[in-house]
Amino acid sequence: MRTLGVAILGLFAGLAAGFVLLSEVLGRLVVDNGEIDAPWTFVIGFGPMILAGVGAVAAVLIDNARLSRS
Repeated sequence: MRTLGVAILGLFAGLAAGFVLLSEVLGRLVVDNGEIDAPWTFVIGFGPMILAGVGAVAAVLIDNARLSRS
């Protein structure tokens, strides 16, 4: 149950980080040339979901490493 809780926490943390990071990238791209090209639309669209998955996996790995060290 602990692993599930840590994974959900990592999921939400990764999702929040994805939105913050990619909104900054989006702002800089729009300011530079006024429009966004096709590859960047996929990165901005799927980026938060990918970072949410990475956050969930990273949180579980960090938690397991801390538990095994104790």
